[in-house]
Amino acid sequence: MTRLRRLRTRLVVIFGATFVVMQLANAAYLLLASRRASRARLEATAHQYALVATPGVAQSFDNYFQSGYFKFRQLVVDLLARSEDVAAIQVCDVEGRLLFDSRLMDSAPADADVELPRLSGERLLAVRRVQPSDIRPSEPMAAPLEIVVPYLEDWGRHRLSVIYSVSHARLERQFRSSVWEAVELVALSGVLVSLVGLVLSAGLTRPLGALMQGVQQVARGHYDQRLDIRSGDELQLVAEAFNDMASRLARTIGEMERRNEELERFTYTVSHDLRTPLVTVSGFLGLLEKDLAEGRTESARHDVARIRRAADVMDRLLRELLDLSRVGRVTNPPEDVPLRALAEDAQQSVAGRLAAARVEFEVEPELPVLYGDRERLQEVVRNLVDNAAKFMGAQPQPRIVVGARPGPRGPVIYVRDNGVGIDPKHHQRVFGLFERLDPSVDGTGIGLALVKRIVEVHGGQVWVESAGQGHGTSVCVSLPPRPAQPSEPARPLAIDKTPP
Repeated sequence: MTRLRRLRTRLVVIFGATFVVMQLANAAYLLLASRRASRARLEATAHQYALVATPGVAQSFDNYFQSGYFKFRQLVVDLLARSEDVAAIQVCDVEGRLLFDSRLMDSAPADADVELPRLSGERLLAVRRVQPSDIRPSEPMAAPLEIVVPYLEDWGRHRLSVIYSVSHARLERQFRSSVWEAVELVALSGVLVSLVGLVLSAGLTRPLGALMQGVQQVARGHYDQRLDIRSGDELQLVAEAFNDMASRLARTIGEMERRNEELERFTYTVSHDLRTPLVTVSGFLGLLEKDLAEGRTESARHDVARIRRAADVMDRLLRELLDLSRVGRVTNPPEDVPLRALAEDAQQSVAGRLAAARVEFEVEPELPVLYGDRERLQEVVRNLVDNAAKFMGAQPQPRIVVGARPGPRGPVIYVRDNGVGIDPKHHQRVFGLFERLDPSVDGTGIGLALVKRIVEVHGGQVWVESAGQGHGTSVCVSLPPRPAQPSEPARPLAIDKTPP
């Protein structure tokens, strides 16, 4: 990525350019407003100057123009020196004749026989008025303003008027100087603001850069990538959301990998375990036909029994696969379910296996009340009790206990037996689909996988505790407590104190 395309550079350029444009617009507005105000003050001052100077100019003209021209001229020079904004003074009579012009005062006064220049138009009308008036030029390059002030003698006679040419040159020079100063100031401010923006943008672009790198790492498959952004603003929230997303993605990928492994084992089971009963049925059907043809009734009964057992195995395997596929999709409304009731239901469901193995079944007092899908929770406890009864081995006094103990998230329920035990290295393996540590024991390898799936759908955890071969096994389940209603605080799982 080129430097010009980097977000930090673009932010600084946009920030600096926006600041400069705004400052220039603000400076232009202020300068133009100041120019208008200064121009108004200048003209007001010029009017006051003209009103005060006119009597002296007119009287001096009458007294000195003919006899002491140079004295009159010095008076005019002194008056012009007192105001930088009055560029010229002219004296006219009411007939419009231009009697004196300060712009031509270096030359001697005209002779009486010489025809004097005459005013016309608006200027002529202005010198004939008895009230001061302004003449503003229509042409941009002409004198900006002429102030015409009549001189009224003591007895009211109006013979002369004085014209003052007001120049805005000084004001324009000041304005141009102010414009350049403003441009220089804005340029310097723009540089300083860009430097400050460069520093401040680092606080924005650095977290964004870290976020971009994190996204790239996740895109490459590094799902353990985490961001540590402590900016205290929305970027920190984005980083926390990214970390949560990465964690969820890692769990999802892991779950997909496990599902793929289950799918592979499922494919193997469909091609092998389901095929085995069919091979048995097909083989014994051939023997059955032969026995019936030869009249061997007893052998035929034996063949039918073998066919029925093979069909029962296939039916059981299909039903358990169907139950496993429906977990999480077909649910019943959650409700409070006493663990004691689930234990008693499990005892009745597997009574035949318990009796055949002479298992002592015990239910501890004060069991918790669970919250969830009653039918699915029944499957969990039933499968755990049935699994414990199947793996008693040669234990002379087999015993199964259903109980609960305190846990970090609430009560931990367990089904404990004193059977063959499980090697610690197989604790996670037993929950895999179609995993059978001892193929000689009756089963499909789906029971504990179904338990794990149901518990996870309920938001809980399941694990095995066993010291190894010959030390018995405890399968533990931790389920989340019942969520609090809007009008009540969260509460832990209730305890069922119904006596056994």
